[in-house]
Amino acid sequence: MTSTIRKYGRRAPKQAPALKFARLFTGKVPAHPAAADYLARLAAWEMRGNDVAGDCVAVTWANVRRLLTFILGAEYYPTQDEVWAVYKTQNPGFDPNGTAETNGPGSSHDNGMDIQTLLEYLVKHGGPDGKKALAFAKVDPSSPDEVKAAIAIFGFVWTGIVVQAANMTDFDSGKPWDYHRSSPDDGGHSVITGGYGAAGPGPLGGDERFITWAEETSFTDAYWRRKVEEAWVVIFPEHLTHPAFLAGVDLAALAADYTALTGKPFPAVVPPAPTPVPSPPPSPTPSADPRLVQVVALVNEWAHDNNVPTITKGL
Repeated sequence: MTSTIRKYGRRAPKQAPALKFARLFTGKVPAHPAAADYLARLAAWEMRGNDVAGDCVAVTWANVRRLLTFILGAEYYPTQDEVWAVYKTQNPGFDPNGTAETNGPGSSHDNGMDIQTLLEYLVKHGGPDGKKALAFAKVDPSSPDEVKAAIAIFGFVWTGIVVQAANMTDFDSGKPWDYHRSSPDDGGHSVITGGYGAAGPGPLGGDERFITWAEETSFTDAYWRRKVEEAWVVIFPEHLTHPAFLAGVDLAALAADYTALTGKPFPAVVPPAPTPVPSPPPSPTPSADPRLVQVVALVNEWAHDNNVPTITKGL
């Protein structure tokens, strides 16, 4: 893997209230293999400016939009200008054509982004591609089952990580990103994670697979446990017609939690839940034939007079 200039750019998470994926998950994970890699379906991932500026959060937005539109059959990869437009939502004075001494890459106007703040912006205003997010939810990165369920349903989780200095050596050496006990932290980063499962060759030898700096690589479980700080899913209008999403997400719970958190109605029509089929009423117990009752009474009278057991069972 060729060494080149690479930037980070994720600010520390602001930890504001947010929906939680665990509350929205129906428990019905769509049929999927024990190992999956949605990212490998696409080639030619691009830097989109993360080799000159700290726009990794905006690049993750572009990568999420590309993967989602590909899964739904109409791939669109946001342009570099659109990525810069997203970056400017938190760095309004930034000019990609400026200099480090003015307002360009490396200047005080090149100040990275907070993931949750961008997600809130996408819900309120939408992205420069004209697509507005309906909602977003936190995924618990400490729960492997929850992470894999989210990837199976959405195809990705938007992941905020802390890069260690030694991870740059991992990346340049074509190895999975591992946790290095003695390595210092080097910066916050944002990536799209879209695969998991059995180890593959070279950089895919870890478990969770992700895209950074236009390359697919992977995290070891040791790295994931210690250096993943936040994970998110984002719900776009396209999801409301996707079978895996509809099977995996409780839309009524999503709408209710959204309203409880924001005080506003959910910004899309939620299909009603199917009416449960009522259970048939129990069959009535048939009445005993009165003639049989009379016969049994006579037999029991005789039995009593002759000191033998009476007949009771079945009546």
